[in-house]
Order: sequence, then structure tokens, then C-alpha cells
Amino acid sequence: MKKTNLKVRFSSALIIIFALISFVGCSKDKDDNPGSDSGSIDVAIGTYKGTYSIGTVNHFNAVLIVTKVDNNRLKFVAKSGEPYSNVATKTIQAKADVPGLVDGHDSQGQFTYKTAEKDLTLVANATSSSEFAYSFEGQKQ
Repeated sequence: MKKTNLKVRFSSALIIIFALISFVGCSKDKDDNPGSDSGSIDVAIGTYKGTYSIGTVNHFNAVLIVTKVDNNRLKFVAKSGEPYSNVATKTIQAKADVPGLVDGHDSQGQFTYKTAEKDLTLVANATSSSEFAYSFEGQKQ
């Protein structure tokens, strides 16, 4: 009788453990923080104010506009009508696979956007003989 009672208890315990694991293991994988934009490059879209460095010349209080081309690329454009506006527009591959960071690099250049600090660093490559390399460091407005 004790062996049967022990088997029933053991079986009951296994069923309860299995049921608990099933409920915990089947929870939704949905992000409970809808404003986090984890995995999206959209958080880097916006207007930035900072410094363009073109050769040995620095342009302070310069404006850079970042727009989305598609889910994998961002476009970097200098504000028109400014002394630094002749820099080439760059479209760079982008990813947001690290929390708090949107970054990317390809033949056009490389960039890093830190979401918490709202800091953007862009290094643009010269991709033709009519272009020149430049960099931009600034904050999202």
C-alpha cells in the first residue's frame, strides 16, 4: 500500500511540474515595452546638431538630417544653404541588433547612434573623385 501511495504522489508531482513548465514555457515573446523600439532603426531618424569636420575645417552648430530609406538603410543629408552643404549625401546600411545602439557601415561610410545619449557619429567615405571624406558628431534635436 505504501508503494502504491508513493507512486501516486510521484506521478501527481510529475504532472504538476509538467503543467507548471507548460504554462511558463508558453508565455508570449511579445515586447511589453512598446516604446523601446528594440530592433528598429527608426529611433535614429531625425535632425541632429553638431560639428562637421571636412579636412582641417570644422563647421560648428551644423545640421544633419537622417531619414529612412528602407528597413535596412538610413540616408544622411546636410542642411541645404549652409557652407558645409556641399558634402555628399550618404546612404548607409543600418542595423539595431544591440540594445541602445543603431549602427552600420558599408562603402559609403559608417555611423553609430547611441539611443540613451542621443549621440550620432558619422564618418563618410569619398566614393568618387568629386567627393571628399568628412565626419559629423552631434546630438538629436
